[in-house]
Amino acid sequence: MIKAIRGIIKGIKFALEGWSFAFRNDEHFRINSILSFSGVILSLIFLSDCKALLIALINYLVFVVELINTAIERAVDTATSDYHLLAKAAKDVSASAVLSIGIFALIVDIMFLLPVILKKI
Repeated sequence: MIKAIRGIIKGIKFALEGWSFAFRNDEHFRINSILSFSGVILSLIFLSDCKALLIALINYLVFVVELINTAIERAVDTATSDYHLLAKAAKDVSASAVLSIGIFALIVDIMFLLPVILKKI
């Protein structure tokens, strides 16, 4: 039992190191993290629980997809330092996943937040 708990704690430590690495070394990750966090904060201030939860989930998904994108980019960079068409494709496709969910999150954020914020102004 103690060994299992130590394994879980070790896994959490590695996960936090990964998050820290991404935040320190990937500008897009930092930008998406800040935008996502801002969307969640605004939703908590201006929206009902259900809508705020939806925005939090969607923005959290942006955060997770950006982490996966960062991992893919680093793995590709480790695999080859030469230009390779498939390496470029892997990085481009993972970046397009972030862009796709980011656009969706922005649309949902605007759809829910803009009317409420404009009423407050």
